[in-house]
Amino acid sequence: MLENSPAFVLKTTNYSETSVIAKVYTRQWGLQSVMIKGVHGGKSRNKQNLLQPLSYVDISMYRNEKKQIQFAKELKPFKQWKDTPYNYEKTAITFFINELLYKTIREEASDTQLFDFIDESLTTLDERDKALADFPIRFLIKASAMFGFLPLDNYSTQNRFFNLDEGRFVPQSATDQPATQSILAEEPSNLLHNYLSLNNIYQSEIITSQPMRNNLLMALLEYYKIHFNQLHDFKSHSILHDILR
Repeated sequence: MLENSPAFVLKTTNYSETSVIAKVYTRQWGLQSVMIKGVHGGKSRNKQNLLQPLSYVDISMYRNEKKQIQFAKELKPFKQWKDTPYNYEKTAITFFINELLYKTIREEASDTQLFDFIDESLTTLDERDKALADFPIRFLIKASAMFGFLPLDNYSTQNRFFNLDEGRFVPQSATDQPATQSILAEEPSNLLHNYLSLNNIYQSEIITSQPMRNNLLMALLEYYKIHFNQLHDFKSHSILHDILR
């Protein structure tokens, strides 16, 4: 049966001289592996452009739930990013988000809430003309809610240190905890609390230094690794340290 759905392209792998297998995250069916023919060649530049990381496409495919790989009939733009492909900071953030999603999304089932969050995030990134430096932090925090492990914001004058293993703020610092516990220092813990306190994660400016942002970003990735083993070889965040000032 021929069906179609909006989808985000996560990864492509060459299959033959003219075809690729694409991992796409669809709104209708979740994660799908799709064979796309006619990608390589002189007349296929438009199709290649549609297969860049986190391209937002409308994909028509012949779906057979008994098969692991579906066959695409047509691929066309669903929403085209106006600024992101031409802005090196936004491009770096897009690669970061793409790697995170590729290594965390495993469900071959519809999750419209997660899909719409990705849509909202990438649209906000494309339209934003300032305050890009902490966008990856904001995305990680909001995405953790989508995945079901949003940090508990129980921060107080007593609970001033964030425990990565427990996902909540605790009274003791790392020096007071067993070696098996991962505890953030007081300053990044306070910064995390400030982000968690935002009514809208993509609004309200939070002013902080680059070293502190990098510190919190690395801490959040460690927090993700507790929940996703696939993140232990995460790579794309390293370029953010150099690009986002």
